[in-house]
Amino acid sequence: MWSERGNSRGQVVIISGPSGCGKTTICQELVKDPRVRKSISVTTRPRRPQEKEGRDYYFVTEEEFERKRKEGKFAEYARYSGHLYGTLLEPLERALEQDMVYLLEIDVQGARQIMERFPQALSIFILPPEEGVLKRRLLGRGTDLGKGLATRVEIAKEELSHASRYRYRVVNDRLERAVEEIRIILGLDQKEHR
Repeated sequence: MWSERGNSRGQVVIISGPSGCGKTTICQELVKDPRVRKSISVTTRPRRPQEKEGRDYYFVTEEEFERKRKEGKFAEYARYSGHLYGTLLEPLERALEQDMVYLLEIDVQGARQIMERFPQALSIFILPPEEGVLKRRLLGRGTDLGKGLATRVEIAKEELSHASRYRYRVVNDRLERAVEEIRIILGLDQKEHR
């Protein structure tokens, strides 16, 4: 289809939304299709107990992150809730050359950078059915308590104010329905994968 250089066939798809909206679970469902690949972000935040290096994130120090940034290795990067996150450029370009749908699950800062660098990127913002759902989902995770939870809720409110900048907005009231809506947006329902 296209790329920053105009010679690839793949598609960059931005998936954003506040913490607790279900975007990670949605992406996990979408990558069950062999035509879809999800970017693995680089981050400086500590690894959670259930997370695996190279599956969920690439965990690095601030120094390593800064070195990669200076070397131009990132398609986008941002600081979120005190930690750095970035999307590596090389796997993104490789996926585009292989005619893949490449999902970038990123925050609104990173999404803005990708929209500028890849203007034809498809942008989808995941909305919760209501604000209270976010807080309940964040509490259910058990990873953000006290001040951390309050910070995440404030960040979520700020992120929700950016939803109108995205080409599509999908309400995640039922996982199956949200995934199917995104599959339709991506044209994945039109031709069954083999």
